[in-house]
Amino acid sequence: MTPVKIALIGECMVELQESEPGMTKQTFGGDTLNTAIYCARLAKDLPVQVDYVTALGMDPFSERMIDFWEKEGVGSTLVQRQKGELPGLYYIELDAHGERIFHYWRGEAAAKKCFEYAHSEEVLRHLSEYDVIYLSGISLAILTPRSR
Repeated sequence: MTPVKIALIGECMVELQESEPGMTKQTFGGDTLNTAIYCARLAKDLPVQVDYVTALGMDPFSERMIDFWEKEGVGSTLVQRQKGELPGLYYIELDAHGERIFHYWRGEAAAKKCFEYAHSEEVLRHLSEYDVIYLSGISLAILTPRSR
């Protein structure tokens, strides 16, 4: 049986979260990445292929991101890697009431120019082979006008 192919377009960021006073935990997150992971988990025993579409750097954080996704069953064949680029970053601070406050550093993230790199045309051609393409309003908002 041919698998249902789902592509999710967006930005995965380095997440830093205050775990206790003076301590910070590092993970990865983003709205479309979280959706991709839950799709892969739900479809684990079904003929479904889940792939993430973004751009990242060649840095250790980008490498660990991809390892993290692949362990969750999310494919990375449509990820463009760019030397000298970096992923975005955000920090989650907890206020006195336990409410989360987000601080973002994503202005120079590689994902902003996801469809401007050397292999962008190839990625777009491959997207035509997918049954479902998912992106969020945030995905569109972070892309440069040319990448939209």
